Amino acid sequence: MDKKSMQTLIDDARASREPGGVIVAVDETHYQINEHPYELVVNYRDAFDRVELSDRFNTYFSRYDYLVGDWGFGQLRLRGFYDDKRNVAGELKISALQDYLDEACNTGCPYFVMHNADAKVVTPKRSSKPRESSHRSNRNQANKNQTNKNQTNSGKQQNRNRNANRAKNVQQTENKSERPNATRRQHTKRPSRSNNGQQKAYTVEKVKPIKKTPVSQRHGAIKTVGHSQHRKFTIREKED
Repeated sequence: MDKKSMQTLIDDARASREPGGVIVAVDETHYQINEHPYELVVNYRDAFDRVELSDRFNTYFSRYDYLVGDWGFGQLRLRGFYDDKRNVAGELKISALQDYLDEACNTGCPYFVMHNADAKVVTPKRSSKPRESSHRSNRNQANKNQTNKNQTNSGKQQNRNRNANRAKNVQQTENKSERPNATRRQHTKRPSRSNNGQQKAYTVEKVKPIKKTPVSQRHGAIKTVGHSQHRKFTIREKED
């Protein structure tokens, strides 16, 4: 298929297609596109073509504050831009128009700019079904709250135990301080000392005198104790 035949098919397809926008001229610079007021603010090299714009227009562009059309290889291309006051990315604002012309358009190509005075930003509809990420975040937040609650309860329990132990120690100290001095001295009994302050190393016991009996007249028994090499002997004497 040659170029002429291809162009014929394109023209036939465009002729059979319904226009995307209904353009009504109010004056030379003001138009109504699908009942939205537009103003032609830039028309570089007579780029504005109402018939071609009506054929290429799409209701998608009604959300933008500015509509830009540029020509390349005999085709009109449309691009939407927002006002600089909008909270959008910088490349979507009208202040980035020159960058768009330099980077995406042919050098010195004809273009036009139209301002939409009734732009309405279409916000995407949110699904009624909650997302899995929101459920996950809710579960994480609930687990975090439960962990914080458990830590708080544990800290309170530790404080109560600490206070109880402190009160117990204070009570025991008070009980010790209330004991009588005699009882305290009984536990800390000191050894007796002599008049000059020196401790005695011996004790004196009174022993009854034992009547001496001759060895020849003594009767006794000898018992050995132990099994080692050095044996001990115990001598028990019977009374006469």
